[in-house]
Amino acid sequence: MEPNIKGILVNLLSKSLILFVFAVLAACSASEAPKAQEGSALEVFKSPTCGCCGKWVTHLEESGFNTTVRNQNSLDSIKKKLGIPANMQSCHTGVSADGYFFEGHIPAKFVKAFLAKPPENAAGLAVPGMPAGSPGMEMGDRFNPYSVILVKKDGTTEVYAEVASLEEQHQ
Repeated sequence: MEPNIKGILVNLLSKSLILFVFAVLAACSASEAPKAQEGSALEVFKSPTCGCCGKWVTHLEESGFNTTVRNQNSLDSIKKKLGIPANMQSCHTGVSADGYFFEGHIPAKFVKAFLAKPPENAAGLAVPGMPAGSPGMEMGDRFNPYSVILVKKDGTTEVYAEVASLEEQHQ
């Protein structure tokens, strides 16, 4: 009877170990999802004297992003390294942990949507120039409609979103 009891115990322990491993893996998977949604990290490169850049960083932080600001006298090398086309450039550049760039005054809701489901072959998003009323460029009720542009890894661009009103930036 002794060999039979050992066999049963070994079989029971093996099954228990397998169930334990699956339970641990499931728990790890479940705990990772909320962390990704709690607050994405962005490294923001900007000029030390740019006020609107600081306001954009505040907008991101108020929307749940964790930011690290890097004040630089020149952003040319960073923009070149990231492959941001000259006609898409603005006064500051955000970079995600995954290496996507966010150039200019992009509303946080579009950064969040992009990071949740990055389009295929995407390099980043851009709002060229400094549109009046965009996050960081608030001027009372003054607002100029603008486009958020998707920049692909091959340098091609397409419209990612249209922002026609102040309210659309925050819905």
